[in-house]
Amino acid sequence: MQPRDFFPLGIAEGNAFCNRQSETAILLENIKSGKHSLLIATRRYGKSSLALHALKLSKLPYVETDFYLSRNEKIIEGYILNSIVDLIGKALGATEKLITSIKNYVKNLRPKLEIATVPFKLELTVDTKTDPATNVKEALSLLEYLLREKKQHAVLLMDEFQNVGVIAKGTGIEAATRNVAQKTQYLTFIFSGSNRKLLKSMFEDQNRPLYKLCWKITLARISSEYYFEHLQKAARLPWKIELNSIILDRIILLTEKHPYYLNKLCDRFWTFCPKRPPMLNKVDQAWKEILQEEKSDAIKEILFLSLGQKNVLVQIAKGATQLTGKQSMLDLEMTSSSILAALDGLEEKDMLEKQGDFYQIINPVVKYYVLSAI
Repeated sequence: MQPRDFFPLGIAEGNAFCNRQSETAILLENIKSGKHSLLIATRRYGKSSLALHALKLSKLPYVETDFYLSRNEKIIEGYILNSIVDLIGKALGATEKLITSIKNYVKNLRPKLEIATVPFKLELTVDTKTDPATNVKEALSLLEYLLREKKQHAVLLMDEFQNVGVIAKGTGIEAATRNVAQKTQYLTFIFSGSNRKLLKSMFEDQNRPLYKLCWKITLARISSEYYFEHLQKAARLPWKIELNSIILDRIILLTEKHPYYLNKLCDRFWTFCPKRPPMLNKVDQAWKEILQEEKSDAIKEILFLSLGQKNVLVQIAKGATQLTGKQSMLDLEMTSSSILAALDGLEEKDMLEKQGDFYQIINPVVKYYVLSAI
């Protein structure tokens, strides 16, 4: 393993997977015991890495479905049906041996084998007279039925699942999924997504179908001590020595322990400092380069905010805590209700996270440009 492989900008695997020990233990136990899980984390926090890490440890067959590009129920239906077909193949083997059981079970779906491929490929086509929710319910029920027949456990990982809730809020596919998931014994669901507000609405609103279906796992930032251990392990490979505490503290200070930006910064000087650890000025220089590269995206995020949201974001960037207190209302020239509405909008845009009683800007690059504009 190359030193820079400790800092992937995509999925973290093997030695690149940093900590998340308690979250992994909980998720792995849920998978083994057939409990459905909900993973909630902002973008680039490593939820997909965590899910795949736990799934590989479980050694159970699984399929990942990403709903990021979903635009309507028919597209969602297609994603789910394709995933079910893939999981049948992974979990149960030769599909031609299952075709009789499948045909005897389904009413609306039309199973067929594509014999031009080896091995034969199963297809589930839909009856145009039935709605997507009915087809999804039948397909998920079929998967559970086949798994039960063979006494085989399997997992469906459904990523960016909040898009399903937006498209079919409280009804349709969301309700169909609940109908099957609450009765499964061999099929386990892992739902995940990056819009925390929408996911919480789907799974915590008692008027929504998925209410209290899952064990919720919310990913916070990895603590400094675990990052220090990870960084020192990576440092010993090329340089044979450990980083001094000043460098470690600087990395944490600049990136604010945001997983994506910490990896991006470290990848840079683990690549361009092959013979010796970076000096402090090299760390600062690399961070300035990242700030410049990310500037246009950060500015775009800020420009799309309302005036009230921008003002509140500035206060948070400056370290304000009592945002609805008398002094903050005077400084912002906003009422308490307007401030709360701005906070709600910023959370919905996934720009803020709450740490205890305080708010924090998620993206350290956005925070930098918010402060630069003061």
